[in-house]
Amino acid sequence: MRVFSEQPPRLRTFVVPGNSDPALVFLHGLGSAGVPAFGALAVDPAFEGRTRVLPDLLGCGYSDRPHHLGYSLDDHAAAVADLLDRQHLTSVDLVGHSLGGSIAVVLAYRRPDLVGRLIVLEPNLLPWDGTASVDIARQSEARFVQSGLAALIADADPEWASTLRITDPVALHRTAVGLCVGPEPTVQSMLESLTVPRSFVYGERTGAPSQEHRLASAGVHFACIADAGHVMMADNRECVVEALRAGLLL
Repeated sequence: MRVFSEQPPRLRTFVVPGNSDPALVFLHGLGSAGVPAFGALAVDPAFEGRTRVLPDLLGCGYSDRPHHLGYSLDDHAAAVADLLDRQHLTSVDLVGHSLGGSIAVVLAYRRPDLVGRLIVLEPNLLPWDGTASVDIARQSEARFVQSGLAALIADADPEWASTLRITDPVALHRTAVGLCVGPEPTVQSMLESLTVPRSFVYGERTGAPSQEHRLASAGVHFACIADAGHVMMADNRECVVEALRAGLLL
């Protein structure tokens, strides 16, 4: 195992080396980090031999947190693209959860050379389509930095609180705003227009998205994770592994 560390404003990335292509890249959700979100899943024997890449998104974990950045979905996607370019990775199998799923869609749309297959776990598809992100974005940046992050940590479950504590509050607020405002076209429109194999995974307790029929008509495959909510990797890791294996044709 090795950790890549680049000059700012770039991502710090945990990598499990492998000897077979394509690489498998995991993008975490809002206020999380690569290893806490996907570490246990990434080392599952089902993915043995694959290079597995777990970056901390900008502003999160150990990655840089420049305050001149807007932290839009396009900004985050560009940072991931830069990481993949620097590591000479193309046509990767890309997995993204929540915010990371939205970023994954934008990356696949903007840089189709980088993504071979796409699996998204409950991404935000439309503007203001979320819960925590909306709560954060409705606050002013100054208020969130002063007191909002502390309140969010106090209300969060222990796992999320542990990564929120090391997330930059300015970056977190701007990321939430960027997620709520969304790109142009929308994440949903991007997902519909992609031609790579696409899978949408959701937790049984969350339920299927209202756009399921429309997305399925565009060729998106769906999988439901039993006995799981939004953080399905923690609720039912074994079932998520099987969904990823199906989506990646392993």
